[in-house]
Amino acid sequence: MKKIFFVLTILTAIAFSSCANLLVSNPNGSTVSEEQLQKSIRELDARVNGLYYAMNALTTYLGAQKYIDVYTDVLASDVAIPSPNWGFFYAAEQGRGADETAGFNGLIWQYSYILIRNANLLIARCDTILNTPGGLDEEDTNTANRALAHAYGMRGYAYYMLTNFYTDAAKLDANILPYYNEENYKEVQRLSSYKYIIPLAISDLERAIDMLKEYQPKVANQKSYMNADIAKMILAYLRMNKAIIFDPSDRTNDIGEALRLVKEVIGTGEYPILPYKEVLTNGFNTVVKSQNWIWAVDVAAETSRQINSFWSLADIYTYGYAAAGEYLAIDVNLYNSFDTKLSATDIRKKWWNHPANNNVEAGFVLAPVNKFFDPNRKVSADKAWLNDLVYMRIEEAYLLAAEASFALGDETNAKAYIKTLVANRDTDPATMTKIDGMSGTTLKDYIASNWRIEMWLEGKNYMAMRRFGWSHTRGKNHSARKDRPISAADLGAFSTPYSERQTNPYIDTPVE
Repeated sequence: MKKIFFVLTILTAIAFSSCANLLVSNPNGSTVSEEQLQKSIRELDARVNGLYYAMNALTTYLGAQKYIDVYTDVLASDVAIPSPNWGFFYAAEQGRGADETAGFNGLIWQYSYILIRNANLLIARCDTILNTPGGLDEEDTNTANRALAHAYGMRGYAYYMLTNFYTDAAKLDANILPYYNEENYKEVQRLSSYKYIIPLAISDLERAIDMLKEYQPKVANQKSYMNADIAKMILAYLRMNKAIIFDPSDRTNDIGEALRLVKEVIGTGEYPILPYKEVLTNGFNTVVKSQNWIWAVDVAAETSRQINSFWSLADIYTYGYAAAGEYLAIDVNLYNSFDTKLSATDIRKKWWNHPANNNVEAGFVLAPVNKFFDPNRKVSADKAWLNDLVYMRIEEAYLLAAEASFALGDETNAKAYIKTLVANRDTDPATMTKIDGMSGTTLKDYIASNWRIEMWLEGKNYMAMRRFGWSHTRGKNHSARKDRPISAADLGAFSTPYSERQTNPYIDTPVE
């Protein structure tokens, strides 16, 4: 049978070139020497590093994960690009990205399957090590199980991403994705359905949670690697998306499980909400000063993408494309409705640069100058590109808890969770009174608005828009499709990429 083909095979090799021998072969023969065994065990940490290295690699302009985060927020239309001088996200401004030839479509597919392939390689290697005749000592056993936990977690995460983008809620039995695991990854696979894949992704994440609890110690400010809390958050998102967008057949249980998971993360007490006094001073630029971050990258010189980084596109104080004119802005209609959707006293309104709102940088209207910024705050000055990257933070857990509670009919707790967040964004007692008086659609819309504002440009609102079903009219500060209505229905399933159709001979053959 034909060996599995990946369009980004070369890029995969490049991405892992800094982690020596990540993809070495299993030792030949039926027995493994002690020297070979110890070499394999020593390589496991490097292989785990490789899993996470790919998240900040693989694309020309910025790391794959942040590229997806930004692109999807632009597709959801809460992020505008007033002047697309270089055109990095102009296709997203035009609403393109889901068709089979779109570059973004190919990126999601290729990035996810690179994560899956390397997770499968790691799982296979760990299984070989753990089943070594004669057994292992405790330290080696723990090392192998820790690596196995990361592999399960990242594989579950990759399938979670793929099902988000390629599932048509009206066709849950349709074959949409090839499913690869540690047993079949060497051969091309037929496409499988959402209903087939999602239980396997859930199983991976549940297994990761249990194993990470036991084998992955938490280290202060070391947030680049998945821990049990991160895996719980991913699984909570998966279950919320499943229940509300894709498959409501087990709705109450799925939402209840999502709520249980985020409550456990909140209950650790390890991630305090970013306090009011730091909302405009934190800058979202460093792991060390951001206790609210759950999953993040502490960028170093050897891992910096330099000018081809998230900060080059999001921050006008970083030397890069934003400072040169292609900056990212909040949709003007969303900004102008801020007081109605939230409150005029909510400090988050000052995240964006506006003449009527303490304008600090002329020419960058509605840029996030007080949300994402280099600490020196001099336009185009930072040429080190060492500001950190956040993938997940505790505020998401409170938003999910409020959303899940509301979906289960528990408006009292929905208000309690959203008030806990908003109390750190708005100190006016009248706002708390206003929330107390909310119910029904008004409360649901308020929770949705907090998603849109709190998580702006962090890659969470594409799926939130689909869960809540909100619609809006694109503002005049977009470079394309100005004044055009957009709804959750416009964010449909992606097509199978052209590259997969050309290289997978079983593309139209269902799983037997």
